[in-house]
Amino acid sequence: MMTHMSPAMVALVAFSLVFASLGCLAVLLFVLRALSVRSRKGATAAAPDGLDPDTLAVIAAAAYATLGAPIRIHRVHAHADEADESWGQAGRMDIMVSHQVGPK
Repeated sequence: MMTHMSPAMVALVAFSLVFASLGCLAVLLFVLRALSVRSRKGATAAAPDGLDPDTLAVIAAAAYATLGAPIRIHRVHAHADEADESWGQAGRMDIMVSHQVGPK
């Protein structure tokens, strides 16, 4: 014999299943994040933005000399200034203009 559930009971079961699955996904994401952080701590520090480890060591030494306390570098951002590019463009234009062949 099959019993029918009331609409309120169906809605309650549906909401319960949705929230239970969302809870499981949240737990899975927290576990994956914890594993990611743990694996990053064990790995050697990769040089961001193409900086070599020697440059990072110089930055850390300069910060230590300035602050007088040990520091930990979390992130390095190499900033490319647009003014630097304009100087390079002007130099290339000077070279191109000097090589132009004109009427003799």
